[in-house]
Amino acid sequence: MKNTITSQNLIHLAIYIIVGVLVLNRGAIYFPDSYTFLDMAFNHSPFYCFFLKVITSVFGDYFEIPLVIIQYLIIVFGIDFFVKILKKVFNIHAFGVIIIQLICLAPCIYLHNLGSAILSEALTYPIFLLIFAFSLKLFVEENLRYLYKICVLLSILILTRGQFLALIPVLILIVGYVIYKTKSFKKHYYFIILLAIIPIITTISERVYNKVIFGHFVNNAMNYVHIIASPFYIANETDVSLFTEEDESVYFNMIYKSLKDAELTRNQNLSLDKDDYLFFQHNFPEICNRRIYDLGLNSYEAKGLNFIEQNIALNALCSRMVFPLIKQNFKVWIKLFIKNLKNSFGSSKQILFYLVLLLYGLINLIKSNKNIYKFLVLTILFMFANNTLIALVIHSIKRYIFYFDWVVFATFIILLNKIFKYQQQRES
Repeated sequence: MKNTITSQNLIHLAIYIIVGVLVLNRGAIYFPDSYTFLDMAFNHSPFYCFFLKVITSVFGDYFEIPLVIIQYLIIVFGIDFFVKILKKVFNIHAFGVIIIQLICLAPCIYLHNLGSAILSEALTYPIFLLIFAFSLKLFVEENLRYLYKICVLLSILILTRGQFLALIPVLILIVGYVIYKTKSFKKHYYFIILLAIIPIITTISERVYNKVIFGHFVNNAMNYVHIIASPFYIANETDVSLFTEEDESVYFNMIYKSLKDAELTRNQNLSLDKDDYLFFQHNFPEICNRRIYDLGLNSYEAKGLNFIEQNIALNALCSRMVFPLIKQNFKVWIKLFIKNLKNSFGSSKQILFYLVLLLYGLINLIKSNKNIYKFLVLTILFMFANNTLIALVIHSIKRYIFYFDWVVFATFIILLNKIFKYQQQRES
């Protein structure tokens, strides 16, 4: 038994080393966002900016290789912990564990190049896997003490990428279920409160960071700039009548004219017989970044505001305008949102597949409370929460949703493992 375990551990180690060599061989990979992270620019992840600041302060101009090594080691730690938890909970066959390990490592060398990329995803991916692993242990063992670790990791995760606020409602449901099953509300109700205050803690932390670094006690100011992109895309020229304040109507006319001149409105796109969502996704940087954001900043710069004040003022302006625009074109907006959500899963059939799996898991969880059903429910609820928030705020490109690429493979391996073991028991 010991020799088998040692052999398997050596195989896992060899895989990590081989992938690590490939990651190191590529060196640090820069993306447009990489430079703003390194500069600790406003509106960027406080935690990842701080992480990079520590690395660059220690290693100076030669930080790239140490950064790649440290990021890859963090990724390996997250994947290894995640894989070991799945193996322990479901007693997965050694070959199945290796397949899951390889699938989880794939983003390091394929498409995202996480091990080498100077992007916040290099940290959010392993932290998310750690949170999932602890959440599964909490659910399976019905031990709420894991929530302390989850809350710490989740706070760091949200301060690195805000999209993971979406996990909080799911965790509240899971904790509520465990409290109900163990009939311990009076004893453990504070765990729900602990989860509920995470947004407050992260909001204050982000404000403190911005106060220390930039001198403004504010949150990052891009939320409504992103959210208003789709309402502007589907807007009509006459929608300017929705706004009575001069700054709102002037801004609407400026952005709409720019979109129209560049042929980036939905109405113009429909005349070309293109899918309205795919056109929006492909042109999101031109719609949001180049127009809604850049033109907005320019207008406030002309009023004498500095860069941070421009961002704050623009986000506040967009926050006042976004809901009237959504309400005015709600039917079109909801259709675009559904297409965005569908794209995050791949297709309507894939959404249906996950919904059926979720329903199957929920029904059987009520009946039997088995671990496989807890895994299905937790996984798919996490996925739907994340993808729904992404579809509401921004375009659902792979960068925001790749965290769940392992789900189908892991589910198939766990179910197949269960079938084989059942078959072996029948034969014996």
